[in-house]
Amino acid sequence: MATAFTSPIKHSPVGLGKDFAYRAGTGMVPSAEWNVFMDDFNLAFIPTTAITNGPVANTPGGWQGAIIDSGATIAINTTAAIGANGVLTLADATASEGAAFYGQKTIQLTSGKKFWMEARIRTDDVTDNTVQFGLSGLTAVTNPEDIWTTTADSLVAFGILDGSAAVKMLADKTNSGSTAETGTKSMVADTWHTLAIFYDGSKLFGYLDGQLALSWAQAATTIPTGVALAPFVGHINGNGAGGNVVVVDYVRWVSER
Repeated sequence: MATAFTSPIKHSPVGLGKDFAYRAGTGMVPSAEWNVFMDDFNLAFIPTTAITNGPVANTPGGWQGAIIDSGATIAINTTAAIGANGVLTLADATASEGAAFYGQKTIQLTSGKKFWMEARIRTDDVTDNTVQFGLSGLTAVTNPEDIWTTTADSLVAFGILDGSAAVKMLADKTNSGSTAETGTKSMVADTWHTLAIFYDGSKLFGYLDGQLALSWAQAATTIPTGVALAPFVGHINGNGAGGNVVVVDYVRWVSER
């Protein structure tokens, strides 16, 4: 017997205040109503040199490019305990070094339309690492951190900054002068966490493991609506020892058309 669907397959509905509330009622598969993307890195391919008319060097297949400091790497993780189901490792060698990868500028936050972006991440150090993911208007830069700092005049990013395990959100539109906001929840070292950014059509929110951790309190003019943005994941080591590691299990986003 064939099964017919009268509307797009959606995430199971959840009520306000429930875990992963931002997923409620949004699409699970691409449709006329929802633009849906997910990269689980199960078939990740990272060439060491660029392939003509193909993947860019040191960049996960399907992504636009990477910014990698000297001594840092982006690699496929095949460790049985961590990487058996497809993950990427972003690693560094010394302080103030790191790596980031990004996609094309194909995402736009639109007033009145829902959007959420989610990444499952773990890191070995939550107080001396910066780990950020989200959307940025800047990609072709020298340093990975330029993607999510004030150099990028339009962005929305979520994760942790060097010096604290508490989650933080950064948002800006055309250098409007916004600053980072600190959430109510923290990441734990060597623990898988699901980080999420949610735009409900007018306001920004940050979630950690499905629970609301931050509601963006600054003016709506600091939210980069109507700007072409690129998805990214990045990491910078903030201590002097080096050797910090960030592991990325998947990245996905859903936007209302």
